[in-house]
Amino acid sequence: MSYKVAVVGATGNVGHEMLSILHERNFPVSDVIALASSKSAGREVSFGEDDLKVQDLAAFDFKGVDIVLSSPGGKVSAEYSPKAAKAGAVVID
Repeated sequence: MSYKVAVVGATGNVGHEMLSILHERNFPVSDVIALASSKSAGREVSFGEDDLKVQDLAAFDFKGVDIVLSSPGGKVSAEYSPKAAKAGAVVID
């Protein structure tokens, strides 16, 4: 079994660490999505040997995402974690 995982706050220090640990531990992912603010959209973050293009959190649809690892700060979490959970994701914030 593998999981579709979204990392909210992917351009921050905690986001970088979450991506690193997912890769180091060989977590069974089918897809990893890097999410951050519109200012960071289009940037790239590392996931092992791969680079992930950061997507705009405000425009993202969480439908089909299994797990959301979130660390964007309290205000952003308060807005987007409930949206992710409502879409059916398990949210770890």
